[in-house]
Amino acid sequence: MMSNRPQRPDIVFIVLDTLRADRLSCYGHPAETTPHLDAFAEKGVLFERAISPAQWTIPAHGSLFTGEQPSAHGTTQIFDKHSTAYPTLAEHLSAGGYRTAGFCNNPLLGVVENDLDRGFQEFYNYGGVLPNRPDTSGRRADRFQRSKAWLHKQISRFNGPIQSVFTRDSALLNFVLQPWLVAMWERNINFKGNTHQSIQDVVATLSRHHGREDRQPIFIYLNLMETHLPYRAPPSFSRRFAPTYHHDREARAFMRAFNYRTYDWIAPVTEPFTEAQHRVLNEMYNAEVAYEDHLLQSLLSYLDQPAIRDDTMVIITSDHGEGLDHHHYIGHSLVVYEDLVRVPLMVRYPPGFPEGKRMGRAVSTRRIFHTLLEASGVEPQRRADDRAAADAARQSLRNSLNGQSTVQDPVWAEAYPPITLVQLIEQRNPEAVHLFGCRSIRRTIYEGSHKLVTIDGAPSELFDVSRDPAELENRIAAQPELATRLHRKLDGLVVKAKSRGTRHLSDGFQAQLAGDKQLGERLRRLGYIE
Repeated sequence: MMSNRPQRPDIVFIVLDTLRADRLSCYGHPAETTPHLDAFAEKGVLFERAISPAQWTIPAHGSLFTGEQPSAHGTTQIFDKHSTAYPTLAEHLSAGGYRTAGFCNNPLLGVVENDLDRGFQEFYNYGGVLPNRPDTSGRRADRFQRSKAWLHKQISRFNGPIQSVFTRDSALLNFVLQPWLVAMWERNINFKGNTHQSIQDVVATLSRHHGREDRQPIFIYLNLMETHLPYRAPPSFSRRFAPTYHHDREARAFMRAFNYRTYDWIAPVTEPFTEAQHRVLNEMYNAEVAYEDHLLQSLLSYLDQPAIRDDTMVIITSDHGEGLDHHHYIGHSLVVYEDLVRVPLMVRYPPGFPEGKRMGRAVSTRRIFHTLLEASGVEPQRRADDRAAADAARQSLRNSLNGQSTVQDPVWAEAYPPITLVQLIEQRNPEAVHLFGCRSIRRTIYEGSHKLVTIDGAPSELFDVSRDPAELENRIAAQPELATRLHRKLDGLVVKAKSRGTRHLSDGFQAQLAGDKQLGERLRRLGYIE
C-alpha cells in the first residue's frame, strides 16, 4: 500500500436497504443487534435523527444521488427514467476523476431501467434473473470469460425490457404475486441478491485498488437487502433474536407463510395481527438486522486499517425503514411515519468528522450528496438560474457539527405512492384504497421535536417525537397554531421544489403542472411561471 495520503479521499457509500434506525443497538435498541456498526459509529459521527426524503427505494435513491427532494428530481415511480437535468452523484464523481463502481443487491437499481445507475463506470447487480459480478481474480480474461460476458450482455438486452413490464402492468404483477408462484420464483431470481458475495467483492475490489502504486480515487456504492422481507436469518441468529419463531409453532407457521405473501407486505393491514404474529415478525426482522451486521464485519474491519481509515470517507445509511405492523402497515409504500423515514446515518472520515460524536438535530439524508462532493473537491454542475445546485459546501453534513441552524433547508420528507402497487391493491381490495388513502401524497416536516404530517396538502397529524416516538398521540387539535405555521412552511417548500422540477424537467412535471391548477396558481403568485 502507498504510504502517501491521496489528495482526495476514497469514498465508500453503504446503503443498508430497509433498515430502521430504532433496531440498531447504537440507536437504543435493547438487544445487541449491531455490535460491528456500533463500533464503527464510535469512531465517527452518528446522526441520531436522520430523515430520508422518501419512504421507498426509487425516490429515496433519487434524493441520495442528486441532493434534491422527490418533488424536484421527479424520479418517484418505478417506471420513471431519471432526468438528465439532474446529474447523479456517480456522474459528478466520474467527471471529477473518480473511478465509480456500484455493487447493488436491489433490482430496482440497475436492473429496472430507470437510469439511477447512470455515471457508474462499473455496476454489478446481485439481484434479478441475471446477476453479475466483477472479476476479482486479477487474471486477464480468457476466451471463455469473454464469451460469457458477451452472452450475459446480449441476454440482458432482452431481459431488461421484460423485467420492466412488471413495473407498469399491475395485472401481471398481481398474477406473479400469488403465494404459490412466489414460492417458485423468490429464490430463483435472487430477490434479495447475495449480501455475503457482494461484500466479499467490495473487499476484493478495494484490496486491488489499494495495491496499486499509482491510482485514482475510487467511489464505491454498496446496497444490501438483508433486512428486506422475506425473513430467513440463519438459525444461530433467529434463535437468539427471534425466540418466538422457535418456541411457538403457530407463529413459526405464520412467518413461513408470510414470507410468500408478497402482496401483504405492500397492502395496509386490514385484519389485525395476533400478538404472537406481531412479535415473530418484529423478532425475525431483528434477526436479519443482526445477521447483516455480522456479514458487514469483514468490510468494516478492512476499512478500519489505519492506512485506509484516514484516507477514506465512509458513509453508512439506509434509504428507508419498514412498517412491521405499526400504523397498519408492514412494508414501506405509503406513509411518512418514523418507522419508514427515520434511518441510521453514520459518517467516518477523520480529517473532517470527529470521533465519537452524536448529533441530535434532525438532518436530511439528501445532504449526503453534498457531503461527498465537498470531501471529493468535485464541483457540481451549475445552472445560471439554480443557486441551490452549487452549494455543496454549505449543505455538507460537516457544517452541522458546529451547531449552525442556517446551513440547510428545513428537514422534510415526501411519500409519493407507488402507482403500480396502488393499482394492485385496488384490484384486490378497492375499499382499502379509499379507507387508507392509498392514492394520496403524504408529506412531513420537522421542527425541533415536532413533526407535521399532511395528506394531499392538508394537515393531518402533529407529533412530538421526543415524548411520543411511536407517534400514537396526534396533537394537531391541541396545538393548532404550530400545525398552521408548519403547514405554511411545508407548503412553501413543496411549491419551490416543484417549481425547480418544472423549470428543469420536461416530461412528467410539465404534465403534472398542466393538470394541477392549484399548483399552477401558487407558482404564478410566487413568480415562477407566467
